[in-house]
Amino acid sequence: MLVNEMYLGSGLGNQIWASVVVRVIAEKLGYNYGIKGRELWKGAGWMPYFWGDEVIGGTGPDGGPPDTLPEGIRYYYRERQERQHNCPHDINPIDHGLFFLPDNTKVDGSFQNMLYIEDRRDDIREWCKVDEDKIIRDYSKDNVCVIHFRGGDYSTGHSFLPPHYYQMAMEKMKQIRSDMEFVVVTDDPDLARQHIPNAEVVGAAISDEPGGPDYKIGWYQMKGGPLSIDYSILLTAKNAIISASTFAFWPVWLSTDVENVIAPKYWFDWNISDGWWRPVDSIVAEWNYLDREGNLMLGQDCWQEYRHFNKVINPDTSGVIIQYS
Repeated sequence: MLVNEMYLGSGLGNQIWASVVVRVIAEKLGYNYGIKGRELWKGAGWMPYFWGDEVIGGTGPDGGPPDTLPEGIRYYYRERQERQHNCPHDINPIDHGLFFLPDNTKVDGSFQNMLYIEDRRDDIREWCKVDEDKIIRDYSKDNVCVIHFRGGDYSTGHSFLPPHYYQMAMEKMKQIRSDMEFVVVTDDPDLARQHIPNAEVVGAAISDEPGGPDYKIGWYQMKGGPLSIDYSILLTAKNAIISASTFAFWPVWLSTDVENVIAPKYWFDWNISDGWWRPVDSIVAEWNYLDREGNLMLGQDCWQEYRHFNKVINPDTSGVIIQYS
C-alpha cells in the first residue's frame, strides 16, 4: 500500500493534489493506497472523496517526515525538490522515482505536476465529485465571468497578484463578450473589494451558512461559509479568471462547463519570473495565460516557449527511500 497523509496546514487544493497523485501512482504500480488524516479533510460534508484502505497508526509533525510509520508501512519517501535558473524556490519537477517505489511506502510532497495527472482527468472527476445538492449554478452563464481572488496568506508573498492582473484579465474577457459581467469568489473579501472594486463579491465570503472553515492557512484565519460554495461556483463557471491557487485550479480543471480560462503566466511566479514556471509542469494546454505586459498566450504555446527557454535539460535525480526499523 502507498500511504499519503492530510496535514492541518494544507489547504483543500494541496490535499487534493497529494492524495490524487498518490492514488494515480499506486494504481500504476498495482498497489493499494490509503489516506491518513481523514479528520483533517477540508472537503468534509460535500466531497465524499476516496480514502482507499484504512491507515492505522503512525506519528509525526505536520508536513512530515514521520517519527513512526503506520502499521504495515516499512518505507518513507519524500518527493524530490529542485531549483532552476533564477527561481528562488522548488520548481516541483516530475519525480520519476515515484514510479519505482516499493510497496508499503508512505510518501510526502506537493506533487503539483500536470504530468502525473493529465491523462486521468475523467477518473479524477469521479474521485472528486461534489455532492449534487451542493452544486450552485447561479453564475454559470455565458456572459458571467467568475474571478477567484486569493488574498489571506498570499497577500504577504510574491505569488500574490496585484490589481492590474485582474483588470487586464477582465479587459481580455470583455473582448470575448462586450456584455461580460464579473463576480468574485475569495477567501479575503475586504482585500478583494479593494483590488477589484468593479466586481461583486459573492459566495462563501458573504455567506452566513453554517459549516464554514474553522482553520488557518499559514497565518490567516479562514472566514465565511462552507468552501463548497466557492468550489461549486468555480466548477460550474463558463468563464473564469483565476489566481495562482490550487483551490481554484481543481474545480476549473475538472469542470465540464468552462469555456474560457485566464490564469497567471508562470503560475506561482507571475511577479518575478523571467521565463521559468513554478511548478515547472503546471501548464494546462487549453487555458490562456496572461503575462505582466497584458499579453495572452495559449497553454500549448507556453509549453513550446518554456522548452525553448529551458534548453539545458537538468539531470533527473530522485528522492531517497528510507527504511524504518
